[in-house]
Amino acid sequence: MNEENRRHLLRIARESIQEALTGEPSATLTLIGRNPPLELQGEEGAFVTLKRKGISPGGEGALRGCIGNILGQKPLYRLIQRLARESAFHDPRFQAVHLEELAHLTIEISVLTIPRPIESPGEIVVGTDGVLLTCGHHRAVFLPQVATEQGWDRDTMLNHLAMKAGMYPTAWQQSECLFEVFQAEVFEEDM
Repeated sequence: MNEENRRHLLRIARESIQEALTGEPSATLTLIGRNPPLELQGEEGAFVTLKRKGISPGGEGALRGCIGNILGQKPLYRLIQRLARESAFHDPRFQAVHLEELAHLTIEISVLTIPRPIESPGEIVVGTDGVLLTCGHHRAVFLPQVATEQGWDRDTMLNHLAMKAGMYPTAWQQSECLFEVFQAEVFEEDM
């Protein structure tokens, strides 16, 4: 994705949250909606992650919200608008973002490739692959950057992924567990 379209998506995300807080419509969304670039019209999956910046509770870079869709909905720029609001106001792990806090958040967007099944967890490349784990009715996902940010090797990442899915740490080793991998183009605001 070119740099200009990355900036458009980041602005749409921030302005969408601001619009929900103030009622002021997103100028970037209006502009893009008139003649959307082809790159922003796709069906890619995406995640919008909100992180704290500066001195704040939880420390700089601490997660403040993250919501996404593994499989996308057309057009991508509208998906980013919706996910930004969901990350800010509907991530069940956090209280809703308030207006005074918005200036102290950095927005990160991950645009995903389509997940593909793999035969075994040994095929996972830490730091390159995002992982979707499915074991019966248990399911969880980590974006490619999570293991690297946490300093995890593959097995440690899979233990945490199993716990995120509501299972015991080594449950991912069961034969009925299925794995899918995907990659992400990740970019964030320079604020």
